[in-house]
Amino acid sequence: MTSADHRPPAGRAVWLAAVALLVLAGFIVPYGILGGSGAPGLTLALFWLIFGLAVVVVIALGVARWRD
Repeated sequence: MTSADHRPPAGRAVWLAAVALLVLAGFIVPYGILGGSGAPGLTLALFWLIFGLAVVVVIALGVARWRD
């Protein structure tokens, strides 16, 4: 094996940044921005729906190029 075989995949930094932004959004948006609006409503439910879909997409993109 050469040193080229041990290079991290291209785009890893972008993927890690997207994961970090999702983690931050998972705390800041529902508990900060939307949390002070009183009773939970449709806005909060829509946030969690979109957040969940974004997590699925980011994970799918992250594992799409995995190889044995």
